[in-house]
Amino acid sequence: MQARFGMIVLLPLMVSTANGTDIYKCTGKNGTVSYSDTPCPSQQTTLLHKETEAEAAEAKQNRIANTVYRLLDSGHDEEARDFAAANGVSALYRDRVQANVRHQQEQRAKEVAQDAQMRREMQAEDEARHQKTMQEMQDKRVAADAAQEKFRKEHWSEIKQQHPGDALQSQSAKTFNSARGKWCTVGKDGSTVCE
Repeated sequence: MQARFGMIVLLPLMVSTANGTDIYKCTGKNGTVSYSDTPCPSQQTTLLHKETEAEAAEAKQNRIANTVYRLLDSGHDEEARDFAAANGVSALYRDRVQANVRHQQEQRAKEVAQDAQMRREMQAEDEARHQKTMQEMQDKRVAADAAQEKFRKEHWSEIKQQHPGDALQSQSAKTFNSARGKWCTVGKDGSTVCE
């Protein structure tokens, strides 16, 4: 059980060797074991892994790359370019700048597409509201036209007696009936007659 637990603790340190690190096993006076990347003071220390030159070089390259990335990400482009040139990784700098440009272009294209979609949705909502308003207005015109025709038919004989000129005029003159969308006159019985 102790060996398994020791390996579980040792595993993250072994993974860290990819970044180039020495690994030490430290044993305390009471027998407790711990692992570190530096020698443990006042404890028995055993070197388990010595960093190789290849690991050290890889760790250095990783630190340089991370520094270039951090400088670029924080907006210090000139410093990143100079640092990359001084450390012989100008290609890495260019690749990251190009990747950032591509990412920004993709983000901008995505934002433009989202804005266009939002405008289309808003335009559709406006059109739907407009159509609803127009339909409500038309419904009111139709209702008013129907009420007016009903009243005129019910009272047509009185209208002809009290206003004979207007009655004759409404029978002969065509007027545009917006409720029906046609040119109409008044029939002999007071009904609306449209072409």
